[in-house]
Amino acid sequence: MNPARVLVTNMMMLKERDRFDKELRDRGYEPIWVDVEQFLTEERCLDLVVDIDGWLAGDDQITRAVLEKALPRLKVIAKWGTGIDSIDLTSAKELGVPVLNAAGAFADAVAEVAIGLILMVTRHLGRIDREVRTGGWPKPQGLELKSATLGMIGYGAIGRRIGELGVAFGMNVRFSDPFVDGSESVVEVAKAADVLCLACALTPENHHLVNADLLKSMKPGAIVANVARGPLVDTKALVDALQSGHLGGAALDVFEDEPLPAGHSLLGFDNVVVSSHNANNGRGAVEAVHARTLSNLDSAFK
Repeated sequence: MNPARVLVTNMMMLKERDRFDKELRDRGYEPIWVDVEQFLTEERCLDLVVDIDGWLAGDDQITRAVLEKALPRLKVIAKWGTGIDSIDLTSAKELGVPVLNAAGAFADAVAEVAIGLILMVTRHLGRIDREVRTGGWPKPQGLELKSATLGMIGYGAIGRRIGELGVAFGMNVRFSDPFVDGSESVVEVAKAADVLCLACALTPENHHLVNADLLKSMKPGAIVANVARGPLVDTKALVDALQSGHLGGAALDVFEDEPLPAGHSLLGFDNVVVSSHNANNGRGAVEAVHARTLSNLDSAFK
């Protein structure tokens, strides 16, 4: 019997190709490796999904057309990580293709980065570091987290952990999540927040959830942090709110366009701290997700 053919397109396993090539072959699979910059477009996926039995996917554009072309052979999509918004889940369910992820695996890793980015903005740590390196000795006054209000949009595993860390700093935590008891509306949370932090999934309904109207409703000097998905925030509206001085800053690990282009307007603000969609990249979390992803793959064949 021929081994199951498994397409590998997630960046984390591609970075350790030799390790996972051996691991997959030892498990009885035939890995199919492709070069990926960030994710595969629908067009590229359509070229690759013929004659595969399993898929260790990244943030690839897995549409209905891709799923239909992969059938009847494709048995499972094991998504590396937690986010599955790039996959047409409705079509996958209708077509009988299981989509398995590692839900909740990055709670600690992402929460730590969220608080770190927030501190860099509230206490001007990024700006101070840059200026000291060039001979300056700045003394900007910052906002302490103690007694500030942290507004969480999304209160799943990651959002709750950010909230727990916020409480440890003495913050007052309010949240909006339709799946959690005690939720307030997004507008109520945004109006109350000194720091509004996004930790929710991206769905068609909440695309540009943070828009011009929501930003205008926030306190003058409030901060927006996003460690979820870039398209949750209307970038133009965010830039406008920063330029007007209404917002006190932004802490961003994710963007509508990734990688963030050189010269992007967000990079011109001293009160904006940026990262490289890297909040989940903690050593322990990554190893746990490697194991979970392989286990999810095995579940379809063994």
